[in-house]
Amino acid sequence: SPEQIQEVQSKSRPGDAMGFVPGSVSKETAEMRADLGKQANFWDMQVFDGPGPETINSRASMLAVPLGLWLEATTGQGLLEQVKDHPITVFAVFVILGLASYVPIVRGYTRKEPFANHNFGFNWTPKAENWNGRIAMMGFTGMLFTEWISGVNTLQAWGLQSIPFPHL
Repeated sequence: SPEQIQEVQSKSRPGDAMGFVPGSVSKETAEMRADLGKQANFWDMQVFDGPGPETINSRASMLAVPLGLWLEATTGQGLLEQVKDHPITVFAVFVILGLASYVPIVRGYTRKEPFANHNFGFNWTPKAENWNGRIAMMGFTGMLFTEWISGVNTLQAWGLQSIPFPHL
């Protein structure tokens, strides 16, 4: 309803007259915030639980985890080394993913649109993409923490790749 859309828009912006108070939006309205469709302006797309951040970060993670593991296996470099060696490529991929994710949002598509397809026997739905992306974000964070704590790449930390010691 128009009242719910107004509630979502007014309570999701910090600095509005009503102010931003976490938890001040009902569960039903909070669920709507991520799926406003054409009523969403740019700020509504950027709120913490809006469609922009989760969609872009989940798609980036779904690409980064398998690609990062493959590059770790073939080069022995961890995620941080890979980014340090190829910053322009990483930035370009993130920009392309961002643009590709914002275009449908700006055109009014939501994560609840019934555009599921069943190619190759897989159930590709917006809900499945959300959950796969959330799992990939946790995996990516786990890879970063593993690398940070152990000082070696993820495959080496888990004993799946030998650790070279060139200085010995």
